[in-house]
Amino acid sequence: PGPRISRSKRPQTMLLRLASRSLARAVTSRVACSTLPVSPAWRQGGAQLFFSRSFSGSMSAPAAAPDDKVPISLLSGFLGSGKTTLLQELLTNKGGLRVGVVVNDVASVNIDAKLVRDRSSSGIRTKSGEGIEFVELENGCACCNASDELMACIAQLLEVAHVGGYKFDRIVIEMSGVAEPKNVRREFQEAMRGGHPVFDFVKLSAMITVVDSPHFFDLFSSKHDVADHVELLGLDEQKISHDEAYDVMKSVEVERKVVDLLVEQVECSNAIILNKIDRVSDDRRHPLREMMTALNGSAEVFECSFGKVPLEQVFGKQVHAIMMSDDDDDIRTAVKAAQGHGHGHSHAHSHGDAHAHAHAPHAHTPTAAEKYGISTMVYSARKPFHPGKLQKLIALLPVKAAVRDNWVDHMPVDAWSMTKLLEGNMIYPVGKESLATLHSVVRSKGFVWVANHPENALYWSHAGAHFALDILGMWWSGTAREKWPEGGQDSSGEVQKILGDFDATGAWGDRRQEIVLIGIGMDDQAITKLFDDALLTDEEMIQFHEYMAEKPDLTGIAPDPSTPSGLRLCAPVDRPVPSVN
Repeated sequence: PGPRISRSKRPQTMLLRLASRSLARAVTSRVACSTLPVSPAWRQGGAQLFFSRSFSGSMSAPAAAPDDKVPISLLSGFLGSGKTTLLQELLTNKGGLRVGVVVNDVASVNIDAKLVRDRSSSGIRTKSGEGIEFVELENGCACCNASDELMACIAQLLEVAHVGGYKFDRIVIEMSGVAEPKNVRREFQEAMRGGHPVFDFVKLSAMITVVDSPHFFDLFSSKHDVADHVELLGLDEQKISHDEAYDVMKSVEVERKVVDLLVEQVECSNAIILNKIDRVSDDRRHPLREMMTALNGSAEVFECSFGKVPLEQVFGKQVHAIMMSDDDDDIRTAVKAAQGHGHGHSHAHSHGDAHAHAHAPHAHTPTAAEKYGISTMVYSARKPFHPGKLQKLIALLPVKAAVRDNWVDHMPVDAWSMTKLLEGNMIYPVGKESLATLHSVVRSKGFVWVANHPENALYWSHAGAHFALDILGMWWSGTAREKWPEGGQDSSGEVQKILGDFDATGAWGDRRQEIVLIGIGMDDQAITKLFDDALLTDEEMIQFHEYMAEKPDLTGIAPDPSTPSGLRLCAPVDRPVPSVN
C-alpha cells in the first residue's frame, strides 16, 4: 500500500513509505539531488478531509461549553475479541443513562449490527430503544473510506436528540475489527480544526481496546497480512478466501500486518479490556497483563470474561489529552513511561558528540515484570545513523522482509514467536547465538535521525516480525518559526513541549535518536552497542557538519528559566565544528 498519512503536527514534505525491504533504496533517494561532488559513505546504503454539513442548518442551538459536550468513546479490537459483548453489557446495565451508539462493521453482511438492531430503513439505519439510539455505519471502515459517513452518523444522533428534546450522556462508536484507531483520531482532529459543527456538541474522550486474551500472543507472533486472516475480517462466515479478501476490502486495510494493527489498537487507548481471561492459564495471565502495561503504561488494564467490566470506570472516565494527541505525543508518553521505571526497568543511553553513557544508580525489589523477563529501555543519541549501517542493524531484528546481504550470517526468523520467548524455548543454531541479540525485542518505536535524510524526522516502528520506517515530518529546528504551532509563541504549551525535545547544549536542535524498546530477556548493553555501532563516527560527523553547512537551521534556541522547558526560540546560530576524540 501507499504511505499512511502522517499523524504528526510537523510540517510535511513528500511522504514516503520506507519498509525494511526497500530501505537501501529509500534512504538514498535524495542523493541525486545533492550539490556535493563527492558522496561520503554515510550518504549511501541503506487529505485534507472534507465533511458533510448537511445537518448544520437544523441544529441552531448554540455550541455547548467544553464540560457540557457529549463524550465519545471509541471501541476497538479485532473481530472476535468481544466488542459487541462489551457493548451489550453497557446497554443492559447503563443505569438510566441515555446512550447513542454507532455500530461499525466492514463485512458485507453486518453480523454485529444484527445483534443490536431489529429493523433498518433506507439511508442511515437507525433503531430506538429505552434510552438508546442506534445508527449503523454500513458502507466501510471509519478510518478510511467511511469517514464522511461516520460524521454523518454522529450528526444523525445529535439531530435525533435535538428533536426529542434531550441530550445523550455518552456516544459509543464500535469500530470494525480492522479499523485503525490512530487514523480515526486524526480524522476527528481534522474535522474539529476544519470547524465541523458536530464538535460544537461532542468531544472524543475515551479510546477503549478489547483484547482477545487467549489469542493475543499468537496474533502478536503472526507474520501475515490482515487479509491472510479472514476470520479477523468476518469473511470466513461468508466463505470468502484470503485471496478474494483483497478485492472485497480496501488494500490499505488488508495489506497491513496483523501485529502492526494489534499494537496500534493496544497503544492508542486509555483503557485495555483483557476479555475472555477465564480461558487464559495462570502462567500466561500475568505475563499478558505485564505486556499490556509495557506496551501502554498510561492505560488502565481490566480483566474480564463475557465483557463484564466496571462500566463507569471504563466508559465514564474522560481523558482530555486524547483528542489532540499525535504520533509525537505517543512517543513522548512511551519514553516518559520507560524512563520513569514504571515497568520492569529502564536504561536511557545518551550519546552526543562526546559519546558518553549515563546510568543512574538505582535499587529496587524485583517486580512482576522482571519475573517474566519483560523490560523496557530507551536508546537515545544526538548523532545521526549511517544509512548503510542502519540497514544492517535492522536486518538483525526478527523481521521477515528485512534486507540481508548474507542470510548465512543472520538468524532464521520464521520460527520467532513471543510465546517461545516467554517460555525460554527459542532455539538458535549453534554459533549464531550472538546474532540473536535483537530477537529478544518484541516492540520498538521512536524518532530516528538518518544522515542522508537530515531534514526529516523518521518514525521507527517495529512489532514482532514487522518493521517500517516512515517520514514523520520536518525536524523543528529546520522549520521556520512561523510554521510552528501557534506561530512559535514561547508562551504556547505546544511550543514548550517541542522545546523540551531540543538539546540545550548541542548543535543539532531536536534531531536525535529516541527509540523505546520492549522485550523479553533483553541484554541492554549488547543492544546499546549494536545501535551505537550504526551511528556516524567522529570523522564522519565532520563530513556531515560540512555537508550541513549548506542546510542551516531556521530556528534557534536560547536559555530562558521563566519557561517550562527552560528555553525560548530565537534566531538560528552557526553550528560549532565537531572535534575528533
